[in-house]
Amino acid sequence: MAKLPPSEYVECALYLSRLGGTTFIRVYSLDHAFKHADKLSDEELFLQLAQALNDSVQVTDKGVAPVNPKEDPEPGSRFASLYNEAVRRGFQRDDIGFGMKPDLWTDEKFNKIGDPEWKRFEKLVARIHIALCRDAEVKWSEKLTDTSGTERQIDVTIRTRTGPHQMLGIVQCKYEKRPVSITEVEAFVSVKKDLNAATAIMVARNGFQSGAEAKAKLHDIRLWTLDEAEKVAWREEVRTFRLRYPMFREVKFVPAIPVQAFSNATMEIDFKAVWISSGEKRISLFNVIARGISNATERCLPLPCWVDLEFPGATLELLGKKFPVERVSIHLTHHVEIEQQRAMKVPLGTSYEFRKNTGESVSIVERDLPGLKPE
Repeated sequence: MAKLPPSEYVECALYLSRLGGTTFIRVYSLDHAFKHADKLSDEELFLQLAQALNDSVQVTDKGVAPVNPKEDPEPGSRFASLYNEAVRRGFQRDDIGFGMKPDLWTDEKFNKIGDPEWKRFEKLVARIHIALCRDAEVKWSEKLTDTSGTERQIDVTIRTRTGPHQMLGIVQCKYEKRPVSITEVEAFVSVKKDLNAATAIMVARNGFQSGAEAKAKLHDIRLWTLDEAEKVAWREEVRTFRLRYPMFREVKFVPAIPVQAFSNATMEIDFKAVWISSGEKRISLFNVIARGISNATERCLPLPCWVDLEFPGATLELLGKKFPVERVSIHLTHHVEIEQQRAMKVPLGTSYEFRKNTGESVSIVERDLPGLKPE
């Protein structure tokens, strides 16, 4: 990916963020992981994910590439830890992609990356028509030759069939800060006539002047406005998902606990009732083991392996007795899959309002829009 041009890098990164199954990814440095990600709301989590991904990409004269984690482990480790938190909540890769997308590539360093805004607007209009015109052939940015032999660049074309007859529809996109003028509508009327188009549609970002609406009605030009209704839309779902965690078979203490501390070698010990104290801090052995499992999960350690957790100068409280402890070593030997079910809100990406000047309106979300074929 490092050798890709900027626009292709952006599309590739988005594609990879939604590809395949969902598993935990490696946190390069736990010291640089995002702290207390579990305290974030879902909306805050996706915002932080997008910012971390923005920070983990560098832009140079040669193009776009990930920040080398050996040189700077912070942004990649922060992203990985946030991503893993999203996985723990039951979000799949496509959920994460759509949740992040509205806040991706918003840093000033990305100003020259990807398509300009007008082009993104055209592509969005094309994708909406592909979604809404299921039986039609929709193309973005097609060159057509009119009746005078002049080549015309059409933003979006729509071809449908009525019996043996093919009908051509043309769409012009106006990504402007002001309403579309009557002069612009008159020019599009001329294009419609020269191409013998059965249907002509103008889609604007900021509406139309009253004179433009009157002229469009006279010549059967359909006028639509496309607005961003919501940055990230959500849908309620009940998800069943499986998470894969490493599991332990053995726990060792350094220094070792004397054998005589145990009156019965076969007795069961409640890990929640065993405590490690260091000053005013106190943690149960149950939570120590959970921390070790989380540590191995975040680092994607191959099994079997030992995970060491350091507790310098601490005291172990076991069976009513106290013992010095410096380290707890956990032997992880195999994986277990834990199935969970959760009622949750799933991100759908940006929500758009596609509104006709006569009042007709269609709402559509990014997740329901098909992609465009490569140019």
